[in-house]
Amino acid sequence: MKTFILAFVFLVGGTAMAQQQAKKEHKTPEQRATGLTQKMTAKLGLDETQKTKIQNINLGIAQKNDAIRNNTSLSRDEKRTQLKETQTSRNSQYKEVLSADQYAKYEAWEKEKREKMQEKRAEKKDTKGGKVAPVEGSEDEL
Repeated sequence: MKTFILAFVFLVGGTAMAQQQAKKEHKTPEQRATGLTQKMTAKLGLDETQKTKIQNINLGIAQKNDAIRNNTSLSRDEKRTQLKETQTSRNSQYKEVLSADQYAKYEAWEKEKREKMQEKRAEKKDTKGGKVAPVEGSEDEL
C-alpha cells in the first residue's frame, strides 16, 4: 500500500510539473516581447519612448523567431543560423535606442544569462552524462 501511494504521488507530481513546463513554453510572441520589455525597463531604466521602441523591436523579433522555429523546411543548423541573425539584428536595433550606459548594462545582463545557461547545461550533463554544446548566444524569451 505504501508503495502504491508513493508511486501515485510521484505520478501526480510529475504530471503537474510537466503541465507547468508546457504552459511556460507556449507563450505567444506578444507575451514574450512584453515580458522581455518589462524586464529591460526594470533593469535598464527605460523611459516611455524607449519602452515603446523596445517593445516594437522585441515583438518583431519574437514573431520572426516563431516563424523560423515553426518552419519545418529548415534544418536545425539553418534555424540556428537564422536565429543568430535575428539576435544580431535585435542588438543593432537596441544600440540605436539605448544610451551607451544602458547598452553596456544590457550586454552585461546578456553575458550573465549566457553564463547561467551554461552552468545549467553543465549540471544537466553531470546528472545525465550527456554531451553539452557551448552556448554562443542567448535567445532568452525570444
